[in-house]
Amino acid sequence: MLPLTHDDLLEVLVVLNTDANENVRAAATATLGTLKPEAFTHLASQTGTHADVLAFLCLWPRSPRELVESIIFNPSTPDGALAQLAHRSNDPKIIEAISCKQQSLIRSPEIIDAILTNSARSFEAERRAKEVREEFFEKQFGARMIADEQRAQADAAREAEAIARDTLSVGGIEDLIRLGLVEEGVDDSLVSEYEDEFGPFTAGDSESNEYLDVERLVTEIGAEEGFIEADRIPVFQRVALMSIKDRVMLAIKGTREARMVLIRDPNRIVAAAVLRNPRLTETEVESIASVKTAPEDVLRQIGQNRAWTRSYNVIHNLVRNPRTPIATSLAFLGRIQTRDLRSLSTNKNIPDVIRQSSYRLYLKRSGG
Repeated sequence: MLPLTHDDLLEVLVVLNTDANENVRAAATATLGTLKPEAFTHLASQTGTHADVLAFLCLWPRSPRELVESIIFNPSTPDGALAQLAHRSNDPKIIEAISCKQQSLIRSPEIIDAILTNSARSFEAERRAKEVREEFFEKQFGARMIADEQRAQADAAREAEAIARDTLSVGGIEDLIRLGLVEEGVDDSLVSEYEDEFGPFTAGDSESNEYLDVERLVTEIGAEEGFIEADRIPVFQRVALMSIKDRVMLAIKGTREARMVLIRDPNRIVAAAVLRNPRLTETEVESIASVKTAPEDVLRQIGQNRAWTRSYNVIHNLVRNPRTPIATSLAFLGRIQTRDLRSLSTNKNIPDVIRQSSYRLYLKRSGG
């Protein structure tokens, strides 16, 4: 009876479906039976979708395989729901998709147990689950690797802070201009509009887990793009220590050099601000679409921009990028050339649902 949107209605019903009152649960279950799972496909790949809704959809017996596979790869999907799905599913493809989500298997080893005890598992799913169990639990390799990585990150952060303190000073916009990081003539109102939309941004220091691995990024960008030299590492180590507010400002007003570094910023608001930079070129967008460390929100925004997605190189790079949301990639498969579909069908780095859909479309076009 309430004037709810279709998405809000589903969220309400999911809550009521676990109500303490049996009559309420029965009514909610009956109403859920009138809904079509296909109507909620768009929720499957959105990181903002409520975890309880994702858990319900992936365990809902009426959900089609395509919907369930999209939910499996959503980072917001609860590991507990994946464990239940791995235990009860009779579809080898679904179990195989779960086995590909290595981070979930590491966080929740009960998923591994569920896969290995499910008689419907495929050989590939069994192999992946056993490999994760052996490497990350039986050998305790994962614990050592994580500890080493945390120590390395802490050391890098301390080193970056020391270098920045001793060699460079970035106290304001004048210093950024002096270091050649800011484009002249970019309207300050663009920064204000962005802050009105997402802010207010914190003006304090960055969180420790938000520090950029500057040395690795500069080396990576230099190898791929060929325009950032190693002697710029101290400059960007200082940028990494700037507040979110200042990094957002630099992302919107910064030069190409700054844009290519900040698009890889671990804070999604900073990375997305690069897309608001008026000097951003189509060539840069093509490059960003292929960056495997770019946040999903950035790749989704590129996929929703009609001007950028007129470029075949942009959509091709998005589909090949394993970080691109599955729904975004699926929307562009119909525009991918046949020869590239064949290549995608053998690409082990992209989600199974994209690889398999590419293969089916390739067969259809080639008459195979």
